[in-house]
Amino acid sequence: MKVAVARYIKMQDNYFFDLFDAITAGTLNELGHDAIVVERMAADGFSEEDLMEGLVAFLKDFQPALVILPYLPTTELARRIREETGALIAAFGSVLMLNCEEVDYVIQEPDPLACAELVEALSDGRDFDTVAALAWREGDEIVRSQAPLHPIGDIMDAGTIDYESFYRLGPGQPVEVRKHIAGDWGCGYKSKQFSPETGLEGVVPDHAPQGGCTFCLRPCSTPMAWEEKGEMLERQMDSVLESFPDMKKLIVVDEGALAYVDELAARLTTKPAEGIELLVSGRLDYLSRYRERLEAALEILSGTNTIRLYQFGMENLSDSVLRRYNKGLNFEQIREACSLMFKLIEEHENLEAEESFGFIMFDPWTTWRELKQNVARARQFDISRLRSSAPYTAMRLYPEAPLYWRALKEGLLTGNMGENDFGYSVGSGWTFKHEATAKIHEELMKSRGSGQGWKNLARVLPG
Repeated sequence: MKVAVARYIKMQDNYFFDLFDAITAGTLNELGHDAIVVERMAADGFSEEDLMEGLVAFLKDFQPALVILPYLPTTELARRIREETGALIAAFGSVLMLNCEEVDYVIQEPDPLACAELVEALSDGRDFDTVAALAWREGDEIVRSQAPLHPIGDIMDAGTIDYESFYRLGPGQPVEVRKHIAGDWGCGYKSKQFSPETGLEGVVPDHAPQGGCTFCLRPCSTPMAWEEKGEMLERQMDSVLESFPDMKKLIVVDEGALAYVDELAARLTTKPAEGIELLVSGRLDYLSRYRERLEAALEILSGTNTIRLYQFGMENLSDSVLRRYNKGLNFEQIREACSLMFKLIEEHENLEAEESFGFIMFDPWTTWRELKQNVARARQFDISRLRSSAPYTAMRLYPEAPLYWRALKEGLLTGNMGENDFGYSVGSGWTFKHEATAKIHEELMKSRGSGQGWKNLARVLPG
């Protein structure tokens, strides 16, 4: 079967990683299919129509039977691909994407082995129930397979990384070459049961997560001994270094990366990787738990490499919100973790933090008092250094996320999926429970893009 993974990138960066796209194509080609990855990236002066036309024209010439759309395509792109190629379309993320009639299949995460299972099922006419984390339509009903996502270890053992399968159409270029290696896409906190304050008792269906953060879709982590995980990560490291010798940042996909960051740093020093930044993420409470390992890694890499902390989840500064999110942290713990982070950055020349930390300012239940508490507490430390745009953030509600079902029960969902809210960002539209919050949000959004988010939020709050 001819298969194309179509990467449609509307920003001049490569934030959304291509490792699993390379494995999808490589694995399908090993199975005897004809698979490619085609990437179209934005550039200044090119309209969205120009970008879309270039990608669709390429796909029309290739004539795939299946097109896989990862991350941030638009519904218009799905329509154009169907019109010009007649191909079936699969996407990654929420089942809400099946509201777009041109999308035939949705896989919960970009699981390369699930993609291979789907292609094999389509080729052989097999039952879709064996395809991992798949959703599809049967008449007016959405059906889900019961097969779980594959652990990273299985993907790396059975899959084949193939960056030679890429067709990079431009015209844009990444700001810098950032590549990823994957240790575990699951979360070790997922088994944490919901507290009564989440409002989820008796609300969440069996197919949705039953623990962890109430807004999150991450699966449970899969334990793996360091010897096995280290070898797996090193194989990936070798692959990306060979394919991208001018790489600037190496990003570790693993919420638990701080638990072995010193071991990984030691392996990095044996590679032609001098000057490459190592990016790690995780929970904020991991900073104190694994401080010794982080400092050991910084010592190992001193003079050769920098470690950059990114995408640590603060989520909110109000304790009532943190309890609603079942975050397992309170504000004092967040403040102490950030203070420790800034202290370590001062002490180590090769430690930095990227302004990318997770935050959710608005959700359907947000109150003006919670907003006011966020503003007051933000003044206690340099939060803009970690997420200056935090005041403008809002929750995405997916049917796979626990809080979606609470919003549904309370009549707070609008059911709308915006034209451009497709792919990674798609979520059900929702409305505020409290009218006062809705007015604050409306007024705040008028100032978006001004670069003064925290001051603007303080300005529009009562009192």
